[in-house]
Amino acid sequence: MPRCLIIDDDRDSREGYAEYLQVFGFDVQVLPDARDALRQIVANHPDVVILDLRMPFIDGWEFVRRLRRRLPHCNVPVIAVSACAFPEDQARAQECGCNAFLAKPATPDRVLAAIREQLRLRRKT
Repeated sequence: MPRCLIIDDDRDSREGYAEYLQVFGFDVQVLPDARDALRQIVANHPDVVILDLRMPFIDGWEFVRRLRRRLPHCNVPVIAVSACAFPEDQARAQECGCNAFLAKPATPDRVLAAIREQLRLRRKT
């Protein structure tokens, strides 16, 4: 069962994605912000992270920078799902270490397709 960590301050988004992914057999953990996310990644080894970029305390860009810097051997794919959908936001997400980007509103089926693609790519490496 693939493990997914969803980090989003919007309760409807994180719960909606979580419920949908559970139907497709994912073990899902949710967090309302990124403050404890590094600890959760180390403890639970998710197969993929779904991440909002605009959040309180630690934004998604900073979280990914910390993840890639503090856990350099952690190759967990990070999929940014954000209303920050300008080309420069997408480029910034990629520069920080995100593996994919979806503009909100991203339907659960688009999120699932992005997850499946990242898991497929990860298996190839």
